[in-house]
Parts: sequence; structure tokens; C-alpha cells
Amino acid sequence: MRFHPVQYIHAARGQEHKVTMVTMQVLLLTVVLILPSVENLSFRNPEYSVTVDKLLGKWYITRWAGNPPIPAKKKFSPLPPFIFVKNILGKLEFRMNISKPMGCVVLKMNMEQERENSGIFYIWPNHRINIAFIGGMDFAIAYHQSNINNQLLKMTMLMGKNMTPRPTVILDFEDFVEFVQLKRTDIINPGFDDSCELFGET
Repeated sequence: MRFHPVQYIHAARGQEHKVTMVTMQVLLLTVVLILPSVENLSFRNPEYSVTVDKLLGKWYITRWAGNPPIPAKKKFSPLPPFIFVKNILGKLEFRMNISKPMGCVVLKMNMEQERENSGIFYIWPNHRINIAFIGGMDFAIAYHQSNINNQLLKMTMLMGKNMTPRPTVILDFEDFVEFVQLKRTDIINPGFDDSCELFGET
């Protein structure tokens, strides 16, 4: 099983765009999710492949860990839920509402499903997303790894249909965190930000 969540701050020519820490954190956690094959790690719970129909609905970020450049006090910020829906073209779409000073801003990302593998999706040309359920259809583990400016950035999250994963699911996530050489002690339970109503929930 393997993974990738995440996008970063981007700069425009001649001028840097400032991105709020919450937006950066959300992107790092959710935009690019790659779930690679992990051959040497045995989970307590069985893994299940993902299809679009099984993925639809609201999800919460119940745990996460990583090494992106986020200030320590911001790492514990509550995170909004996100949803997967089918858009007008029948494609999978990621949606999340982010609270910003000017109000609630909706973030949308189309996800193209790979023909040969129903559990693999793509955001933009080169960002592959592979999502796998763990212990049923209510929780999944996601992981992102990329080299940005000669720095290896890693991010993993436990996403759930609710905020209370079973203890064995949490233990499996902790094992995975250590497997990808992140620290178990750095796992964060971010809590839930309900300041913005989620669009497209129905």
C-alpha cells in the first residue's frame, strides 16, 4: 500500500503570493494523495481497494503527520471536512470549504480515474492519487512524498467518515507513520473546523 496528500505555496513571476497557513495545511494534507504499495508492513486490519462510488461523501482528517514547513502552533489548527462528489461529467471531484478573513472559500479539484486501476486517480497531469480503505469502508490512509527545492517532504493522514477511528485503525496508522520514517510522536489529532458550511454535500 502506498501514498501521496498535497500541494504547496506557489510563486508568480516577479511577485510571491501569500497563502494562509490553513490553506497550505489543507493542500498539504489533501490535494495529492498517493498510496504506494507497502510490501513489508502488515496491518491489523484488512485493506480494501477504492472505487468512486465507495469514496463519495464527507470525510474528516482524523490524524496526520509530516515534515512540511508549518509553524508549530499552526500544526494543531482544526481542519474542515472535505467531500468527494461526482461532477456534471461524472468525474470524481474533491471539495473543501476553507475559512479565510474574507469569508468561506471553496476549494475544488477534479480527479481523473485511471482506466486500468479503479483505485488510482490523477490531479493535473503528473499527480497520481491512489486511495485504499483500511478496516472497512469508513477509513483510509493517505501518504504524499515529493522533493521540493532539494528537500524531501512527506505527509500522511488518516481520513475517516467520522472522527473516531477504532484503536486498531489508529495503531495501523501509527505503524505506517514509522514505516515511512516519520515520527509516531509527531502524529496530530487536528480536531474539526465547522466554521464553514460544506458545499455540495447532497
